[in-house]
Amino acid sequence: MCDSSRSTKAGKGGFTLVEVVVVLGVILLLAGIAVPLVNGYIEDSQRGRAKSEVKMLGASVMSMYKDVSVIPARNSAGTDNRLRVLGTGATVPTANPFLNNSAWNTWFMSGTYGDTFDNQMISNTPQGTAAAAYPTTGEFQWRGPYLPDTAPLDPWGRPYVIMVRSFHDAHATNWKKVIILSAGPDGRVNTSPSCTATTNITGDDIGMVLSQRS
Repeated sequence: MCDSSRSTKAGKGGFTLVEVVVVLGVILLLAGIAVPLVNGYIEDSQRGRAKSEVKMLGASVMSMYKDVSVIPARNSAGTDNRLRVLGTGATVPTANPFLNNSAWNTWFMSGTYGDTFDNQMISNTPQGTAAAAYPTTGEFQWRGPYLPDTAPLDPWGRPYVIMVRSFHDAHATNWKKVIILSAGPDGRVNTSPSCTATTNITGDDIGMVLSQRS
């Protein structure tokens, strides 16, 4: 005599191969939809953070200028208006942090033309030299630090850079815009370092024009 109850229980004891395949197909389909959405949300968040930090860094530069009456481009000899590019991070990198080569990274990494935001606006040690410090007494004095902590790297782990040369160079056509930016997700600085009056922030760079001269 056939035990129908035992047969029914056995039939309900697991999934068939077809059911497993269907479930896996649904999971893969949902994953295929969800992953791009999640990645999109993450990139939007990173871009939002970069825009916010660019504004914060720009405000710190202008705040220091208001106090000291010179822009943060002092070199280790204490001479103003000599630097060309500042970048964020605790130290000047020894290897190109970007995935392309241009004056942005060349000048930032240069011992002659580059420095960190931290040296200029947190520790008051231009190019790491305490003897070159901005004055801390008198009508125009350094009242920093102008940033609450070490100037951040961008969301992709690379420096923000600013063309401080544009504040002081009297070239006929170049360095008319003070541009501060992140290289964006692709890690390449696409914006021209010549910073002419018609230069725009290009590619997936994220930044702003802090000042423009005629």
